[in-house]
Amino acid sequence: MPLRTLLILIAIAVVILAVKRLFSPGRPRANKKLEQGKMVQCAHCGIYLPEPDAIAREGRFYCSQAHLDDDRDRSHK
Repeated sequence: MPLRTLLILIAIAVVILAVKRLFSPGRPRANKKLEQGKMVQCAHCGIYLPEPDAIAREGRFYCSQAHLDDDRDRSHK
């Protein structure tokens, strides 16, 4: 008898939690795509990164100063 009562209480609790979750508005989700902004591709290695994080030179984007320098060295040879 006590086991049956315990199982009924657990079932009621599960139903109540399910109904609450179903009707709750939930947490607002952040839209990460809007936060990142425009993505650009590194002219040296091809990786994509947010435009504010990129180094721009002569209409091309680079993910690091080293890649900018490597491309600059290659173009002068």
